[in-house]
Amino acid sequence: MKQIIALIRRIGLWLAIFALDIQIDGTTKAMELVRCPLTLGRMEIARHVARTERTRLRGQYNATYPVGKRRTWSMA
Repeated sequence: MKQIIALIRRIGLWLAIFALDIQIDGTTKAMELVRCPLTLGRMEIARHVARTERTRLRGQYNATYPVGKRRTWSMA
């Protein structure tokens, strides 16, 4: 039962990480088209917050694995 709960939690965390990856990528692509400095600044802040949240979620995701079987993330 404990393993099933950990698996469900891991799946939810993975989906949240995946959604943030999509948001960060979309923001980066959209920033190429924006000319307003105020909007660009806000987008940069939003992208930074999303990256920080993704890092926090990755830590929680890795904590669901036993020591020695933890995943390493590629640099993006």
